[in-house]
Amino acid sequence: MIRERIKSETKEAHDAVESVSYSKEIMSGKLNEAQYKELIRVNYSLNKAFEQEWDKLNFEVPSTLMLDHRSKIELLEKDMELLGVDPMELEHVNFKTSTFPEFMGSLYVFEGSTLGGSVIKKQLEKNVELAHIKDFHFYKGYGDKTGMMWKLFLDELNKIEEKDQVDEAILAATTAFDQIHSAFKNGTLSSK
Repeated sequence: MIRERIKSETKEAHDAVESVSYSKEIMSGKLNEAQYKELIRVNYSLNKAFEQEWDKLNFEVPSTLMLDHRSKIELLEKDMELLGVDPMELEHVNFKTSTFPEFMGSLYVFEGSTLGGSVIKKQLEKNVELAHIKDFHFYKGYGDKTGMMWKLFLDELNKIEEKDQVDEAILAATTAFDQIHSAFKNGTLSSK
């Protein structure tokens, strides 16, 4: 089943992203405001690059995926406005979306991030250095619908069953993690 393979085969790339995206600081409550601003700026740029690909898709996305409800740009723009930061431009960020399996592999990374956002949001709310920040729009994700949206995504992902298509999705997810790792490593204050 694709779900188990994609999780296990992208674990190393996922862990590499966590190593440069302030995971330790977030979970220990030591993330400072400058680091939080960088998280928002980089996430905005990454999500924008990925979501711009949606208009260029040359295949039909199942309506059950509810793609029109999955955009994170507006949430990130609210956070940037709240923080008084400008967007960061990233060059050469291209997520694999040429085929439906590639698109789903890339989307796996972004939707997994949204799922993890609820845990991150709780940690940010407890962080005394960020107590003056009244809302964490991006990390709120879909709010109480986050679990449902993840399940809808998994339902579509699990329909990819042919080995070649599964391999394609996994490669796209790994590539997405690698590009995100590079963006954080080269575009933030993160301790490498």
